[in-house]
This record gives sequence, structure tokens and C-alpha cells, in this order.
Amino acid sequence: MKKIIKKCLSVTSLLASVALLPACATSPSSDRPNWITSPERHQVVASCETHALGKYKQQECAVTRARLELAARKGIEIKSVSVMTESANSLRSSSTLNGKIVQEVNSKIKTRLVETYHDVQRDILWVLVEEN
Repeated sequence: MKKIIKKCLSVTSLLASVALLPACATSPSSDRPNWITSPERHQVVASCETHALGKYKQQECAVTRARLELAARKGIEIKSVSVMTESANSLRSSSTLNGKIVQEVNSKIKTRLVETYHDVQRDILWVLVEEN
């Protein structure tokens, strides 16, 4: 019995080690711009992964996220409501997510897109935005 438990533990630890190897392989690439991790104080970095409607919508998504962050810094109240519906049976399952963002604006913010960086390997678009 002890041999079986030891064997199971060694197999489990081996599988855990193998599962962690891909995480080591996906370390941040060295060609990423410095502004992604350390933007200036008046700037905001945001990103968006693959978008079903293409690159333009991916950039629009990232810029919108950056603007929301700038708005939050300025004290604009941002409320977000998400509703998720799931259904399943023995053959298939499906889920939908509906989101709604309501903004109470007490000031206007004009922004400028400073730079973009596309991580092609992971298809993530990074944007650097600042208040204009």
C-alpha cells in the first residue's frame, strides 16, 4: 500500500512539474516597450486580446479601456453591470455575457493615442494613452 501511495505521489509531482513548463516558456518578451510596465504619471496603458471583429475593434477596445482608466482617475463615476446566462444539457452547453456600462460624467476628457504595440505571438494589442 505504501508503495502505491509513493508511486502516486511521484507521478503527481512529475505531472505538476510538466504542467508548469509552458508557463516558463511564455515569459514576457524582451522586445516589449518599457512604457507597458512603467508609463509616465499622466499616461495610461491598456490592452485588448483577440477581438472577433478584427484589429480595428481590438484597438478600439484597448483605447476605450485606457479612457475609462483616465476617467476613473479624474473622479468620473463608472458603473458596470454584467449578466451571464448559462445553459447545459448532456450533449452541449452554451453561455452568453451581456455587459452594460453607464457613465456619469462631470467633466470632459480629451485623450491622445501616443503609441501602440502588438504582441503577435499572443495577439494582444497594447496602447499608451495620455490626456490631451
